[in-house]
Amino acid sequence: MFYLEGLQVDGFRNYQSQKVRFNPHLNILVGANAQGKTNILESIFYLSVNRSFRTNRDQDLINWESGYFFIKGNFVRDDFKNTVTAGYKKQGPLKINVNNSPAKKYGHMQYYPVVAFSPDDLQIIKEGPSIRRRFINLEASRLSTNYLQNLKDYQRILRQRNKILKENHVRAKLERIIEPWDRALVIKGAALIEERKKIIRSLEEKVQFFFGKMTSSMENISLQYKSSVKDVDILELMQEGFMDDLKTKRDQEMRMGSTLLGPHRDDIKIFINGYDSRSYSSQGQKRTAALALKMAEISLFYDRNRVHPIILLDDVFSEFDESRKLNLLDFIRNNGGQCFITSAVNQDPLLHKLNRPYKMFTISHGSVINEESRTTN
Repeated sequence: MFYLEGLQVDGFRNYQSQKVRFNPHLNILVGANAQGKTNILESIFYLSVNRSFRTNRDQDLINWESGYFFIKGNFVRDDFKNTVTAGYKKQGPLKINVNNSPAKKYGHMQYYPVVAFSPDDLQIIKEGPSIRRRFINLEASRLSTNYLQNLKDYQRILRQRNKILKENHVRAKLERIIEPWDRALVIKGAALIEERKKIIRSLEEKVQFFFGKMTSSMENISLQYKSSVKDVDILELMQEGFMDDLKTKRDQEMRMGSTLLGPHRDDIKIFINGYDSRSYSSQGQKRTAALALKMAEISLFYDRNRVHPIILLDDVFSEFDESRKLNLLDFIRNNGGQCFITSAVNQDPLLHKLNRPYKMFTISHGSVINEESRTTN
C-alpha cells in the first residue's frame, strides 16, 4: 500500500508551523472557509508534483510573515518509508530532497502519485485549450519519463525558435537559421503528440465507463485529440506533415513572431452526446464529465504503476447532487488508496456509508486544533 504517514508544513500559506499524522486510509479535514483545509491538500500535492494545483508561482505559497516555506512528508510505499522535503525562499531556488539526498524538480512524481480534485477542475471542461493542455502535460509526465524529457526539450526549442522569428525579418536569412530548429521542433513535437494521443485513448475508455455509470448509460462521452498539424497515426508521416505545415506558415509566423503550429497549440475536445461539452453541455453534465475524468485518471495511474494514488478531494461534495455524491463514495469505497476529504460542513451521514475508520481533523486559522480517530461501524 502507498500512503502519506505524516506531514510537516512551515511558512506555507496560512500555516506558521504544523505537524500532523494521518490515517493510512481516510482523513477528513473540516472547518470554516479560508481556515487552511485546502492548504494541507496543496502541500501534499506539492510534495508529489513539485507544483501547486492552484497556482504556478511558488512565491504565492509563502506565508507573508515567514519569507519561505518548508514541507516535509513521509510516504510509505511497499512498507518502505521515504522522506520527501521541499523548501523555497523568496528569489531563491526550490530545493527538493528525497531521503536526505538532493533531487531534481519533477524527478519523483511518478513514484509518489497524488491526484487532486477540486471544483476548479470544472475548468478542464468549460475553459480554453490551455487548461486541457496543462492537464494532459501533467498526466503524461507522471506516466512517462520520456514524455517529461521531451516536453522540456520541446519548450526549450520553442523558446529559441520564437526568438529567431522575432529577430529575423528577411526571408532568405531566416531560412538558413531556422531550418535546424524546424527539424528539432518536428521531432520532439511529433513525439509529444503521439504520446498524448495514446494517453487520450486510454483515458477515454475509462472516462466512458465512469460517465456511463453515473448517468445510468443514458448519456455518452468521448475524447478527441485536436492537433494543429496533420493528424495521422504513423510517426514518420506526422513528422513529414508537420514540416510541410511549418513551411506553409512561414510568412505568417514571420509577421507574428511566434510558432503557430505544434503541441503547444493543440486541444482535447470532450464531447457529451456528440456535442462539444464546452459550448453545449449543462453545468450538471460538465460536473459529471470532470468527475469521470478524475476517476479515469486515478484508475489509469493504478493500471500503469500497480499503486493506488493518494486522492485529494477538496470541497467537492458541496458541488454535487445526491446521485454524484453516492457515485463518488462508491468509487472511494472500492479504491484501495489513501483519501483526503475537505469540507466546511459535517459529512458524518455520508461518511457512515463508507463503513470504514477515518481520522477527523478540525482546522482553524492555519492550525489543526483537534484530531480524532473515528469509526463508522
